[in-house]
Amino acid sequence: MPQDPPDNPIKVTWRWLGYQGDRFEPIVVAVSAIALAVGGAVWISNIPVAVIIFIIAAFLPTPGYFWRRRAETDDLEGDSREVLLEETLRPLLELASQTTFEFKDERERVMKSAAERVSHDLRAAFGDVEGVRVVVFQLNDDATKMTPFPPVGRQDRPGPFERGTPRGDKAFEVLAGKKPFVAVDDLAKTQPDEWKGSGDGYSTFISAPIRNSKQGFGLLTVDAPQAGTLPARHGATIALFAAALGVLMAEAIRGGGGSR
Repeated sequence: MPQDPPDNPIKVTWRWLGYQGDRFEPIVVAVSAIALAVGGAVWISNIPVAVIIFIIAAFLPTPGYFWRRRAETDDLEGDSREVLLEETLRPLLELASQTTFEFKDERERVMKSAAERVSHDLRAAFGDVEGVRVVVFQLNDDATKMTPFPPVGRQDRPGPFERGTPRGDKAFEVLAGKKPFVAVDDLAKTQPDEWKGSGDGYSTFISAPIRNSKQGFGLLTVDAPQAGTLPARHGATIALFAAALGVLMAEAIRGGGGSR
């Protein structure tokens, strides 16, 4: 399998300078001011040197400035995404609360429709993330496998999670609900025993168990090809979507109510 090309060293250096420039902004500003003063002092005696000093003085704050602008943009995008997620979560919760008195076949239909709806809502919320994919996995009747619904977004369909395989056992650990969600920023930097996903087509993901307090029903996952594009801050909201799907899946398999 061909390896991904290494990060562009110029971009890596620029990000490092931006991070350090933002971190030590007062020092950078002070050094820049001193450089400007020195450049002014040598202007009459050596203009070329003074010009070089002025260029350096002007450049010093630049990486930190762009770093802060990027951080502000990320915050604004994140806030907008949170609002969209909250707006779409509310009707889902209302739907979950209304299915209790429906016939069993209707509860199953509503659950499948809700799973598709959640996938589309999350895909819309992360529409600015290139190649994003949302998948709902449902536990089968004998609890040995979690089978995916058709993905929304990137169309490469994942395989099921099967107990007894390294990939499947890690997914079933998430389903056990020890954590409300699992977020991996960069699969390339995870420990070998941390996650056994295929990594096929994605480098970052957030996964939340679909369950109630007693049992699990599946997983809700969002993944993307580029590392660092799915902030962990959204994990809690995705976990709420998973919890709402947990109510609907519990109702779908509950006996009683009859069929139409």
